[in-house]
Amino acid sequence: MGPKIQPLVTMEKMHGLIQFEPACLILGLLLGGWLASRILLREITPERKRTLRKIFKNLTIHLVLTCTFFVAYFALLQLENQTPGHERLIAYLGLCVILLGSSLFVKTCRLLLFEYLYLSQGTVPFPLLLVNLFTLMISLILGSWIGTEIFNLQLAPLLATSAVFSLVLGLALQDTLGNLFAGVALQFDKPYEIGDWIEIQSGAQKWTGKVMEITWRATILIAGSEETIIVPNRIMGQSQVANFSAHYRPIIRSVMFRLPHGSDIDKIKGILLSQAAQCKEILQTPPPNVLITEITESWIGFKLIYYIHKYGEQFSIGDRIISRCLKALNSNYIAFSGATVTILRKQESEAPTV
Repeated sequence: MGPKIQPLVTMEKMHGLIQFEPACLILGLLLGGWLASRILLREITPERKRTLRKIFKNLTIHLVLTCTFFVAYFALLQLENQTPGHERLIAYLGLCVILLGSSLFVKTCRLLLFEYLYLSQGTVPFPLLLVNLFTLMISLILGSWIGTEIFNLQLAPLLATSAVFSLVLGLALQDTLGNLFAGVALQFDKPYEIGDWIEIQSGAQKWTGKVMEITWRATILIAGSEETIIVPNRIMGQSQVANFSAHYRPIIRSVMFRLPHGSDIDKIKGILLSQAAQCKEILQTPPPNVLITEITESWIGFKLIYYIHKYGEQFSIGDRIISRCLKALNSNYIAFSGATVTILRKQESEAPTV
């Protein structure tokens, strides 16, 4: 007879790894996450509540499945006169328990991170890149532990002997890895956040839009005409970015009115300021202002300067303020000035004398 083939997974190894303490830890984390959602996160937005309900629904399914395999594993351990077939079945059932328990632990940590970000960020949106990187890190750690403890994989020699493979893989994924690390760097620098209106200048290319999501590969923008713009994070890191949604200062906008000479300057300024004060979208701190910015032979230029918070509504706000000012000026019989053209007739030359 040939040598006896050792099974890939043994019952003794599974029995040494599957304990009640890790199961109690996972259940405790789940209970803590559920209590936090009920007590600390009652005032979050409806969208975030839907996200948490979806996560809890997924966790419940995994918890029931894991508990079923866990109970079945310990029930089979109680059998007397176990045959080699029973032992192999128990060993692989224990492997399923470890894999399901590891997946449940990763999902529970992901839930706790979501709840922490909801508490710390308030109503400010945050990119899923942070959550996905954290999930990937935990998954790699657990995967390395499973490979070492269960399958006896020696990861250090394996990594040392795969230098050529790593080089080829790194070259093949150069753009992907560049976008990933650029996305991580952008999260540390925070030149923009989800919900900000930004303008990106990359060479001759220019994009303007509202940041909707920051993934591991790209930044997703929604432009003013509702089209979706996807810019790779590597390009974002190398471009000039202008943020129009800075939270510590308002956005300044202006509109010019060219009125004829002889107009009552104080009256015109009062009309324009009163119309700006009646527009709810215009901030009153700092207050709007009217300045005379130019004087030509045909008109006097009055510039109405005002401040807003929402960059995406600048055109609709501008339309309302211009319409109000035009109606107010017309009702006060103040006409706009147009360019005047003076035509000079050339004088006839005197007839030559003979």
